[in-house]
Amino acid sequence: MPRRTDRDSDSNRERERRPGGPAGFSLLEALVTSAIFLIVLYGVYLVYDVGEANYVKSSRKWDVQSQARVALERLGREIRTAGYANPKLSDPVVIATNDTLSFHADLDGSGATYVTYSRRDCTGTIGTTLYRNVSTTTFCGGEPFVEGVSALTFTYYELNNVPLPYPLPSTYQLDSQAPVTGTATPTTPAAGGQRNRVRQVKIALTIQQQIGTTIVPFTATTDVALRNLLP
Repeated sequence: MPRRTDRDSDSNRERERRPGGPAGFSLLEALVTSAIFLIVLYGVYLVYDVGEANYVKSSRKWDVQSQARVALERLGREIRTAGYANPKLSDPVVIATNDTLSFHADLDGSGATYVTYSRRDCTGTIGTTLYRNVSTTTFCGGEPFVEGVSALTFTYYELNNVPLPYPLPSTYQLDSQAPVTGTATPTTPAAGGQRNRVRQVKIALTIQQQIGTTIVPFTATTDVALRNLLP
């Protein structure tokens, strides 16, 4: 019988300590790993979704703000010319209510016309469209100027910054002259009357857009001095 040497014993112990081949993942380990991966992926999706929604909302808000500012800038520029012509016009403001303004001016040197801004069409219906009408005969409706308008307010002041009328109610018609409909025309402003004393107009314009279930509003205001009527 061959003699067992120390080298044989060491070789046997080495084989016993040597690990076997890769054991792989168990089913439980695979399920846990998949669950963790899905949770991480869902978190990434939520971050992206919230970021995308905020971007769209910010972009729409910027659009609304830009639209309101551009509209208000043109409103102010044209209203500032009220009464301008050669010779100076005697009826610069012909309709002045809380939501409608009609004034007489020569905007481009081609001849004096009446310019009316209002959310009312020629039936008197108030909608979300701001109309601009330039005419020598009509004082209502006109071309759509701005869409999505939820509020438009005109406030009138005398030379000493006293509002007309005083005290100021929420709705008003200077000289009791209301917005007109159809082909009706307003009365001529009388010397010393409320419309004839207007020297400054404050405009507040609110435009809004709807994004899904969220409404994005923006209100812009400006003060306009009727420079042709100032002493």
